[in-house]
Amino acid sequence: MEEPNKNNLLSAAYIVIQEQAVTSLPFVQYMVQLSGQKNLFQSIAEGDWVLVVNEEQTVLGIGRVYRQRSGLNCTTLYFDKYQKAEAPITSSLPAKGQISRSEWTAFSEAVPSLIGKTLAEVPLIGIDKEHKDMDAVYVRELLQLAVTDDLLGPANGPQEQIFDMSVRDRYLVGRLAPRDAFEKGDDYGVDGSADDGEEPDDLVVKAQEKNIDSSAANVKPEPESNEEVDAASNQSLIPSSIGFTFCVAGDAMSVAIDVQWGRYERFYDHEMYKIYRDPVTGEEKQGQKVKIWQRIPCGGLVNVELKTGVINPVSVDKENPSVVIQGTVRKPNENGDRLVTVFMVNTRTEPESNRDMAWVFQPEITAKAIDGVENSAIFRRRQVIQENAKNPDLERESLEMIYRKQVEFAVGHGVAVHADVAKDNVELATEIKTIILPDYEVPITEVPGLREGDRPALKSMLKEGYLDMQSLAEMDRVELVAALKVMTQDYAVWIVEQSMRVGVDVHGHDAAAKRVVDSCKLINERLEEGISVLADETNSDALDAFRFANEAMAKQRIQSIYALERRRGNKSITIEELNKPKNRSWRSFQLAFLLLSIPALAKPEHKDRTDPAEAFADLLWFPTGGGKTEAYLGVAAFTMAIRRFQGNLGGYDASRGLAVIMRYTLRLLTLQQFQRATALICAMEVIRRDALVKGDNQLGETPFTIGLWVGNKVTPGTTQASHQAIKDIRNPDKFNAGSSSPAQLTSCPWCGEEIDPGKHVEVNTDKLQTVIYCGDKKARCEFSKGKTAKLAHPGIPAIMVDEEIYHRPPSMMIATVDKFAMMAWRGATRNLFGKASLECERHGLIWTDEKCCSGNHPQSKIGTTTKVKVILPIRPPDLIIQDEFHLISGPLGTMVGLYETAVDELSGWEFEGKTIKPKIIASTATVRKAKEQVNGVFMRKVSIFPPHGLDIEDNFFSVQRPVTEHFGRRYMGVCSPGSARPAVLIRVYTAFLTASQALFDRFGQVADPYMTSVGYFNSLRELGGMKRLAEDDVQTRSYRVQMSLVERPGLEQRSVNNIKELTSRVSSQDIPKYLDQLEVKFKAEYDSEKKKYITKWDKGESRAIDVVLATNMLSVGVDVNRLGLMAVNGQPKSTAEYIQATSRVGRSFPGLVCTVLTWARPRDLSHYETFEHYHATFYKHVEAQSVTPFSPRAMDRGLTGAMLSMMRLGDDDLNANDGASTLKQTNSIIVKDVLKTFSDRVLIVEENSSSEQLAQASIKQRVDDWVKKTAVAGRTVAYEKRGENIDSKVALIKPPGINEWDRFTVPMSMREVEPGVKLQMNTNKLDDGPDWKPQVKKVKTDEGSAE
Repeated sequence: MEEPNKNNLLSAAYIVIQEQAVTSLPFVQYMVQLSGQKNLFQSIAEGDWVLVVNEEQTVLGIGRVYRQRSGLNCTTLYFDKYQKAEAPITSSLPAKGQISRSEWTAFSEAVPSLIGKTLAEVPLIGIDKEHKDMDAVYVRELLQLAVTDDLLGPANGPQEQIFDMSVRDRYLVGRLAPRDAFEKGDDYGVDGSADDGEEPDDLVVKAQEKNIDSSAANVKPEPESNEEVDAASNQSLIPSSIGFTFCVAGDAMSVAIDVQWGRYERFYDHEMYKIYRDPVTGEEKQGQKVKIWQRIPCGGLVNVELKTGVINPVSVDKENPSVVIQGTVRKPNENGDRLVTVFMVNTRTEPESNRDMAWVFQPEITAKAIDGVENSAIFRRRQVIQENAKNPDLERESLEMIYRKQVEFAVGHGVAVHADVAKDNVELATEIKTIILPDYEVPITEVPGLREGDRPALKSMLKEGYLDMQSLAEMDRVELVAALKVMTQDYAVWIVEQSMRVGVDVHGHDAAAKRVVDSCKLINERLEEGISVLADETNSDALDAFRFANEAMAKQRIQSIYALERRRGNKSITIEELNKPKNRSWRSFQLAFLLLSIPALAKPEHKDRTDPAEAFADLLWFPTGGGKTEAYLGVAAFTMAIRRFQGNLGGYDASRGLAVIMRYTLRLLTLQQFQRATALICAMEVIRRDALVKGDNQLGETPFTIGLWVGNKVTPGTTQASHQAIKDIRNPDKFNAGSSSPAQLTSCPWCGEEIDPGKHVEVNTDKLQTVIYCGDKKARCEFSKGKTAKLAHPGIPAIMVDEEIYHRPPSMMIATVDKFAMMAWRGATRNLFGKASLECERHGLIWTDEKCCSGNHPQSKIGTTTKVKVILPIRPPDLIIQDEFHLISGPLGTMVGLYETAVDELSGWEFEGKTIKPKIIASTATVRKAKEQVNGVFMRKVSIFPPHGLDIEDNFFSVQRPVTEHFGRRYMGVCSPGSARPAVLIRVYTAFLTASQALFDRFGQVADPYMTSVGYFNSLRELGGMKRLAEDDVQTRSYRVQMSLVERPGLEQRSVNNIKELTSRVSSQDIPKYLDQLEVKFKAEYDSEKKKYITKWDKGESRAIDVVLATNMLSVGVDVNRLGLMAVNGQPKSTAEYIQATSRVGRSFPGLVCTVLTWARPRDLSHYETFEHYHATFYKHVEAQSVTPFSPRAMDRGLTGAMLSMMRLGDDDLNANDGASTLKQTNSIIVKDVLKTFSDRVLIVEENSSSEQLAQASIKQRVDDWVKKTAVAGRTVAYEKRGENIDSKVALIKPPGINEWDRFTVPMSMREVEPGVKLQMNTNKLDDGPDWKPQVKKVKTDEGSAE
C-alpha cells in the first residue's frame, strides 16, 4: 500500500540513471547524485522511492529517500531503505533523462520482478548484519553531514532562505566580517552575532544571564593559568580574511585561483508573519513580518601570474567587487619551486542596518593548474626541516621514512587546507583548497590474516587453528613447534622482502631502513629462541606452562564474553554457543609477544634477568584497542604457572607468593584492568582445582589469587576498616559515597552475576579475611558461596585489603605506581618480595611489626591451638608489567625511576651463583625516546615489539587498512574565530546530540554508538563549566531544536537527561557503576504510529547515558566498545594524550571525533591550520618523554624513600617500626649494599661520575644523620611515632606537609614531590560584613553639578 511521504502526500516514484559513482567509499550504493541545483528536484520528498539504473537500463537497486543535499551544480539523494538488485535485469519502466517520474501503480507492480522483493520488503539500512560495517559508516557520514550543515551551511542548498534569524546566529563557522567591523567591535557580540534586536526563539538560554549568541553576551572564555587570555572579551575578532600558503613547481607560470562564497540579502517579497498567542485569552494574533535572508552564491576564477612580489588585490566576482584575493609570491628556492600565499579578503564596509549583507559566509579558495596545462600536478610538498648532520636524531630519521607517503602540501591561515594528491606520485598534488570543517580518517590498525590479500602463512595459521588457544593447549610438542614456526619462517621471508626494497622503492632512507631490518631480524631470533625453549625435550616445564597459559586464556576469553552478555541482560546465553575458535584465538602479535618472554621466564639464569647491561625490557607498542592487555595477560599466566612447575629453585618456595606485579598510573585504569585480570585468575584457579581433583598437584595447594593494591581512599588498609565499610554499606542511613570499600567488583567476572556488597561481601575479622562471593544464589557459578565456602580462599580469588595482601600475598597484584611510595612507611610490604620468614597458621605470613598476631594462638572458638612456623624464603616476583608506559614520565616517572632501584633490588634472588632479577615488560600505544625512558626507569635496554617496517602501513604483525576497505576513526575539526568557547561548545554538543537522535529515529540500533556523546576536557574547571551548560543550555536547545521557523535538516528534538562525569571527583564506588552504565545501549523499538524508533525504559532499569564528560581519567584503559562519538575541548597538552583519549571511541564501530579548537590559543590554531597532515602523521608528533631519577632535585625529594625502602624491607633488624633504632654504624653491611646498588645504577643510567658521587654523598649524609639520632641515649628512634612507649619515641621520617622539606621527609605518594598548602576556614569566626546598600545613581545637571 502506498504510504504518505514527509509532505503528507502519497509517495512518488522516480527512475534515476546513475552515470558515475558519487564516492569511492563502500556505502556509495546508498546515495545517488543528480546534476543540477535543488530547485530542479523540489518535487522529490522524503519517503519517495527511487529505482536506480545504469546507462544500459540495467537495474542497480531501489532506495527510499531519507534526505537530499544540494551544491552549486549537483543534488545528492540519501536513502534510508535500500535493496540491491539480486541479478542483472533490464528495467521494464520507461526512463528519460537523468531522472523521470514513474506512475505509482506500474512502479510498485514492477519492483518485485526487478529486485526480487516488494517495496514493503525492502530492508532498512542497518538491519542486515552482513553489511553492518558499511551501514554504520553510512550512518556516521549522515551524522557528519547533518552537523556540517548546521554549523557551516548552507543547510538548504546554495539558494536557501533563512527565516526569523540572523545569518551570523544561524551559522557558527565560515564567517568573514567586513574589514571595518574591527572598529565597530563594541557593537558586536563576542562571536559576531547579530544585533538586529530580535532574538530567535531557539536561541533562548538559561545558563547565563544573557543570550550567549546575542550582542550583549560578551562571554569571556575563562583563561587557564598557563594559556593566553581570550582577547574576545572587548572587541569583535572575527577575521575578515582566510588564506593558505603552498609550494608551486618552478616551471608553472600561473596558477588558477577559484573563490566561492555565499552572500545573504534581505528578502521582502513574502507574506509570512509571526503569530503570537495571547497569554490570557489564548487567542492567536498576527505579529510583525518575518525576517527572511536569501542566499546568493558568489565567486569566480582568476589566473594569478607567479611573479616574485606582491599579488595585488583583485576581484573575482564583478557583482561583488569588495571581496578580493591578494597575497605574495616568494623567490624560488634551491629547487626552483616557489612558495605562494593567497588570501581572500572581505573589504566591504558595513551598513547601519541589515549588517549580515556585508558579511561573507561559507568561503572557499581553491588553487589548481590553469586550463590547458598538460601536467596538472603542479604542487610540491612543503620542505622538511633538515636534521643536524653532526648529531642526527635516528628516531626522527626512521619516522620520516615510514611517513614518507604522508606529504604536506600547504598550510592554512585562519582555516584548514586539503590537497588532492596525484594518482601516480604521492609527492605531487593537483589541487589545494581551504576547508572550514576539515576531517581526516585515521586508518584502523589490525592484525593481518583476516582478509583477502593478506600473507598466506598468516591466513593459514588462522585457518589451521594455530592461533586457537585451546588447540595450542592440546597440541603435542612436535605439532606445536611446527605450528609456531609457520609464523617465524614467514616473518623471516617478510624481512628479506623488506631488505630487497631498500634503494628500489625506498629512496633516501638507506641508513634508517637498514636499522629497521636489523631490529626485525633480532626480534625474529628471539622468537626462534622462545620456540626452541618449548621444543627442548629435556625440560618440559616451559611446555607445560605454555599449555596451561593457553588453556587459562581460552577459558578467560570465553567466560568474559559470557559474563558481559549476561550483564547486558542476555540470560539465555550458554558457554557452549560461545566456545568457538574465533572467541578464543590469539592475534599473531599477542602470541609472538608471549614467545619473546618465554626464554627469560623459563630460564632464570637468562641474560635478560642476570645481566643489567644486556637485559631487555620488552615494550609492547600497539595502537589503543589492539589487544595489548590480552598479550601481557598471557605472559602473566605463563609466569605464574612455570614458577610452580619449576619448584623450589635455589631453596626459594615457588608454590606461593607474589609472582606478577602489574602497575598502572591512574585509578580508573587500575580498577577496569583489575576486572579483566580477575577473570584470568578465576580461569587459572578453576584449572588448578580440577587438577587437584584428578590427583595432579603440580600447580600446588595454594590458590591462585589476585590482589588490588591501591590508595586507601579506594580500598581498605585493614580488615577492620573493611568490616566497617561493609557495615556502613548495609546501613541505609549511612552515606558512604567517598569512603574506601572492598567491593570493587560490581559483577562476577566468571558468570556476570551482580555482586551486592551488602549481601555478597563477608568479612571475617578473626581470620583477617574479606570474602567476595558471586551473587549466584543457585550455586551454579564456580565462585558462588555454595561451591567455595569451605575452601582456603572462599569466593572470587581476589584480595582487596592491604593487610590481607601482606598476610597472604596474591599470585598477581595490580597496583598503582603511587602505592610503592609506601614501601618506606610499611614494613609489612617486604612480604610482597618474599622476605617473610615466619607464618601464622591462622592469618598467614607475619612480620615483626605486627601487633595483632605473633603466630601463637591458644585454642578458642575461632580454632585450634596454633604455633608460629619458620618457613623457607619465598621466591620474589618474576615479572613486572608496566602498562601505559608513556605516563611514566616527567616528575612521576622520575620518582618511579628512583624507587625502582629498591623494587629491582628487593626482587632479586640467588640461583647458581647469580642474582636473578625480574623480567620487565611495558606497554603503550604512544612512544618516543623509549630507549632513554626505559633506561632511566628500569635500567634495561629497550626492545620495542613489534618493530616498525619500512612503511607505516605494514610491520608484519599489524597492517593499516585503507579506509575504502575498512572504517577508520574520523577526526573533524571545528574552529570558530572570534567566538566564545561556551558558545561553540553549546552549538557543537546540540548539533551532535540532535543529529544522532534524528538518525536513531530513522535507523534504530545502528545509530546507537553516536547517541552517547563523550566530552573530553583538559581541566576540571573547563569540564565543570561545560557540565553546567550541558545540564541547562544544551538540554533546552536540544529539546527546542525544531520549534522555530529555522529549518535544521538532519536534526531532531531530543530530551537530554542522563549526564555523567568521569573525573577524580567521582568516588571509587561509583566508577565501576558508571563504566557498566556506559555499556548500556539505547533500546530501539519501532513505533508504527510515530513511524520512528523510540526508546522505552522499564522502571528501575539502568538507562543509557546521553552525555559523559571526562578528563584524562578516560584517556587510558577505558574499554567501552559501544562508544562512537567524542568532542574534544581544545587540543590536549600532548599528542600522546590526544591519541590515547580519542582512541576510546570507534573501537567496534566507525568512530567520529570532533576536536573543538580554540582560536585564541596559538597551538590550537596551528593544529587547525594543518589539521589533515597532523592527523595523518600524529604518531610522528608524539612528544619525547623525560625521566631524570638521579638529578639533584629528584634525589633531594625521593632518595630517602628509595633508600629506606631498600634498607627497611631488605633487613630483618631494620624492618619493625622500632627497628630504625638498630642502625648504629655508618659502615654496616646494609649501608654498603645500598651504596653499591645506587652507585652502580646511577653509573649505568646516567653514565656520569659526578651523578654517582652526588648519590653516594647524599646517602652518606642521610645515614650519618640517622646514626647520630640513634646514638642519643634515653630515647628510641622509630620510623613513625606510634605503638608502645610512644612518649620515648622520636620519629625518623615525616610526611610532606606545612613544615620545611628536609632529608627525612618521605613522600607517601610518588606525586608528592612538593609540599602542599593546607587551608582551613573557620566559618564561626566570619562576620556578616557591612550592610549592603544600593548605590544611588547620580544624575548630572546641565551645569555639571550632581542632584
